[in-house]
Parts: sequence; C-alpha cells; structure tokens
Amino acid sequence: MGRDNVIVNRWLSQKERFADLMNGCLFQGQQVILPEQLEKIDRETDLFISEKPGTEMIQGKGIQRYRDVAMRWEDRAELAVLALENQERIHYAMPVRTMIYDGLSYAEQIEESWKNRKDTGNRTSRDEFLSHFRKTDKLYPVITLVFYYGSRPWDGSRDLHGMIFPEGAGCEKENLRKYIPNYRINLVDAERLQDINVFQTDLQYVLNMIKYRQKKEKILEYVKANRSYFQRLNIDTYQALSVFLNSEKWLEGINVPERKGEMDMCKALEDIYEDGKADGYANGKADGYKDGRAAGKEEGLTEKLREQVSKKLQKGKSLETIAEELEESVETISRLAKELA
Repeated sequence: MGRDNVIVNRWLSQKERFADLMNGCLFQGQQVILPEQLEKIDRETDLFISEKPGTEMIQGKGIQRYRDVAMRWEDRAELAVLALENQERIHYAMPVRTMIYDGLSYAEQIEESWKNRKDTGNRTSRDEFLSHFRKTDKLYPVITLVFYYGSRPWDGSRDLHGMIFPEGAGCEKENLRKYIPNYRINLVDAERLQDINVFQTDLQYVLNMIKYRQKKEKILEYVKANRSYFQRLNIDTYQALSVFLNSEKWLEGINVPERKGEMDMCKALEDIYEDGKADGYANGKADGYKDGRAAGKEEGLTEKLREQVSKKLQKGKSLETIAEELEESVETISRLAKELA
C-alpha cells in the first residue's frame, strides 16, 4: 500500500468523518449512522475454501484480500458492514474487485455462523450441514463505497454488465443479460459531487477543496472565506489535503506555523501563490496555468512512483507484487526498475 493511500485511509477511518460520508451518500445527509454505533473491524478478509462442499476444510485454497477501511455498524440489534475503497486512479475492474471483497465478507459471515451453531445445541439437517448454513440463519448487509478522488472523470464500468456486454451487443447477448446477476459499484466521485452541503463534518471543507482544485481563484477564495477552519488544521487533515490536491511537492519547504498539533494552511497557500510555487496555480494566463499544472502533476506522480518502486525493490519484492500493491501495470514497474538499475 502506497503512502498516499495510507494517509487517505487513516483520515477517512475517523469515526465521525466515516459516519458523515456514509450518511451523506446513503441517506442524503440524515443522521442515521452515528459514530458511537461504529466499530472498526479487521481490514483483512480471508477465507479457506474446501475442494468439496460439505466436507471439512482440510484440503483447498485460501483467498486473502485487504479492505481500505471497514466498520461494523450496530443499530439496536441490527448489523451491517460498511466499507470504503479509496481510489486515486480509475480501476477498470472495480465491479469485480468490490464483488470479491463483498462476497468474501458474506462468506466469512456464513463461516462464523456455522462455527457458532454448536453453542445453540440445535440439531442440523443434512441440507443445512451440506450448506454450512441453517435455514433460519440470516446475513447482515455489506455496503462498499468507492471513494474516487482522481482528477479525470470516472470512465470505467460501474457494474458487472458494463464489463461483459459491449455497446450495441446483439439480441442474443441481450437475452443472456437477464440471466447474469449484475453487480454495481457505489461510486463517490469526489471532484464531481453535486450536493456537498449534505455533509456536516470537515468532510464538507475538504470536498469543496477537491471540487475547486483546478481553479486557483476559487480555491483561494474558499480558503479565505473559511479562514477560521484552514488556520487550525490537524496534521491528518493537512496531510490528506496534500494528497487530494497533489500538493506534497509544492508544500515542501514552506514555513507553516504549527501549534499544538495544528497547521495553518492559509499561510502555506499565501506563500505558495506569492512565490509562484503552485505548479501553474499562479500563472497569469489560463493556458499556462493548465499546461504547467498538468506537466507538474505528471512529473510529480512519476517521481513519487519511482521512489515507491525503489523502496519495494530494496525489500526484495517481485515486479508482479509491486505492480499489484501500487495498482500499476507490470510493464510500467518493469520500465521504472530498469531506469533505477
């Protein structure tokens, strides 16, 4: 997992913020999910699958995946698993990826329920034994949001059918569609959210910063209008904003006043714009601003990726493992490895 992903995961795993994101996206801002009802759960999801249903799991294979953020929500006697997958870049297989994660969560519930059956003392039928699931058992829902904070509009499929059926598919394929269960992702495209006012924590401030990050006048105007907040940022939020705004490089070397674990982002931004260090933010011409920022951003991403690859190579990791952890192609990682050799 890359450094940026760790920063974003840590920021969004704060319970008040996590509850606010879920309430804003699932309940249009109604305060249905309360922070005190949330419990962090193990991000690791693994399962050992037997080769023959109904047999003990002596021989088989293991499946292991890691969630970005996962919480158990308990409201009275009702339970649900709420999860986040954070994406800076578009993942074109996201419907399958989330389907696997959610499926493993349901499979874990079945396994746990079957283990606990012995505590009840009730006999199980042959069908229940074969299923490892009693007729009266119920699963609690698993809901995953894909929090995408990249600059490009999401152009990947938002459901499984979009990955299977090309546009203009023939009538035979259209007939098959109704027999193939669909699986859609719950996409939160941060830069293009319509109603940010439904959020009630500092998530609203940060989402507005993401929304305005391509417009220098807007972002400066917004920060100045909310100076009382941006003058007293906690460290986690400051770091998260540096990721969301792709500003890690141009924040380096800026003298930012710090007091009691708080950061003054107003001062940092003012220094940046005055000194012309914003990678195109302070350029007078719109074309120069766009071209300069795009070039700087691309260069920054490449350099950051090169550093991450170098560290992982030093740890002896294979190119395939590095590609999977950084969500890059093996070809890209191989090219960077040759440059670093």
